[in-house]
Amino acid sequence: FGLLLGGIYSVPPIRTKKNPLLAGLTIATVRGFLLNFGVYYAVKDAVGAPFTWSPKVSFIARFMTIYATVIAVTKDLPDVEGDKAYQIDTFATRVGVKRIAQGATFCLFANYVQAIMTGLLAQGG
Repeated sequence: FGLLLGGIYSVPPIRTKKNPLLAGLTIATVRGFLLNFGVYYAVKDAVGAPFTWSPKVSFIARFMTIYATVIAVTKDLPDVEGDKAYQIDTFATRVGVKRIAQGATFCLFANYVQAIMTGLLAQGG
């Protein structure tokens, strides 16, 4: 599934990287969710281990999906002037570098607060 998403990100005719929203969702899905949750359970299946829900894997998949989403949104910030000059549509060219950076900072802060609170409130075991 990750290979398929990687292909539609770059290969015409779909090429999700041309649309900022679709590009961000594709990157976040592959880097955040599939890389953590998907690979863990695929390996368990490959070695014949039964499926059991893992809160730890769920936590890391959730944390990394949010982190990857921030990466996907902010990856174009250094190139905003060139993107504007060549009329390349990105979130940064639409919304502005400052607003994207502020939003990304808030998302990362909230993600880390959620991670810390999960650790503090988790029951031992």
